Amino acid sequence: MAHLRQLAHLQTYRPCEWDLRADAEGRAYWDRLFRWHLDEVLLPLIGEEYAPSSSRLATFQTDYLAVYDDVRAQPERYEPLNVLRLTELRRELLVRHGFEDPFRGVKRRENDDALQLLPDILAEQDAAAPAERQDLLALGLMAGNIFDLGAVATVNMHREGTPAFRHTRASQPSRPWFRDDVTAWWTRWLSSPPYEHAVLFVDNAGSDILLGILPLARWMLEKGARVTLAANSGPALNDITAAELAPLLERCADLDPALAVALADDKLRVVSTGTRAPLLDLSKLSEACVAATADADLIMLHGMGRAIESNFDAEFRCDALWTAVLKDEAVAARLGGRVFDCVFRFQVIVG
Repeated sequence: MAHLRQLAHLQTYRPCEWDLRADAEGRAYWDRLFRWHLDEVLLPLIGEEYAPSSSRLATFQTDYLAVYDDVRAQPERYEPLNVLRLTELRRELLVRHGFEDPFRGVKRRENDDALQLLPDILAEQDAAAPAERQDLLALGLMAGNIFDLGAVATVNMHREGTPAFRHTRASQPSRPWFRDDVTAWWTRWLSSPPYEHAVLFVDNAGSDILLGILPLARWMLEKGARVTLAANSGPALNDITAAELAPLLERCADLDPALAVALADDKLRVVSTGTRAPLLDLSKLSEACVAATADADLIMLHGMGRAIESNFDAEFRCDALWTAVLKDEAVAARLGGRVFDCVFRFQVIVG
């Protein structure tokens, strides 16, 4: 594994600053959440996707609880102990029991639904005045990021029937957002030479990637940047993987000439990060990802896992953007915000 070349201060970099060994209350909160996630999300999806025998499912449940019982009883055995480590333990359990990707069917359905909306969303943005288009792009990032099957609030929304994208977009909090560098972001794009190579570490399948990230990537391409979409190598919750994203972009290209040209000219690319978690350690990326992004002059971290739970305090040698909706009450409270607050944080490297 290798580190992102744009990462500053590698020796002191910590992907997750929340030390759960030193925070008993925080540790108890995440313990409850991962047990809730087993009962309310994992077991139903495993049953739907794999139709396992009752004994196989019971064995997985027993092993899962035993692992998190051990974390609860002996947190000192885990170094580091943070949310990333807890997600890695869950991932190891799923793989060990042959449940590689319980979210596969959900992702496929959400991708298909969002793909049907994509031409209309792009046409709406293309017809808008410049300032209105910028608003639509920023709001789309937040509306798309609502699709998340790792947090209680958004799991409940999904269970009740995910609202239409336009409705979700119109329901976003009024600006200024909880963290709002939107004006500075557009000012940089419109007042300075365009970025040459933007790397977007992407998050969820469905409306997040197709109606939030992809329209912004298309706008960046229009302004002259090359765009690399960096996605997980393996499944994690409803996050899009690189293997899923590449053919999905080909389907998008059939619907939009601009995307078709960008893909044909290799100006829009997909790279696999080498990671299999909803959080991101930028010091442990695949060699291919590091090589493909070595000349990037803009790094974008999207989604609560990659931009807030991990890497919120990361420093870069180039400009960087953090975008996410706060969907977990403990994560939001730790930042001083509330559930469904929007984060649009932009950092410019001067000199």
